[in-house]
Amino acid sequence: MHERVSGSRKIHPALVEHTSTLTGALRRLGRQRATVFLAVALYNAPPELIGEKLQISPTSVRRTFEMAASMLRHPIVARTFQHLIDEIGTFDTRALIDDEMRALIREWRLAEMFEPRCAACGHPMPVPVVSSLHGRSGRPRRYCSNACRQKAYRARHKQ
Repeated sequence: MHERVSGSRKIHPALVEHTSTLTGALRRLGRQRATVFLAVALYNAPPELIGEKLQISPTSVRRTFEMAASMLRHPIVARTFQHLIDEIGTFDTRALIDDEMRALIREWRLAEMFEPRCAACGHPMPVPVVSSLHGRSGRPRRYCSNACRQKAYRARHKQ
């Protein structure tokens, strides 16, 4: 049985194998470095939020992220991921988060700390896929849907 990303395409077996390798590499980084890296990479969390949650300064967050990225680019680790790029052809930015990565996210409670929540209903909001680590332009979304945005507008103007 093959896992599917969007319900329509099959995942390349090499992708599943190498995301497990990524989980192992993240665990070897240490919890704080890996948490900072994943908060930026998965949740687009700003350095101020990461610093607040981990009780470190935003400057330390930036330094920690740079160090984690540097360690993941180390030739020993990068050589493993080069095989993935060779097998697939081009690197897919929508890489599968497999069971091991999900277990890591649950174990370290990353979703609870960094997953954006709707300001009206409190449900988790979808995190946009970003092709670079610079984030998206414009303001971040505050509401999960137009219905929640309208609900908040009515509540503000009712007072």
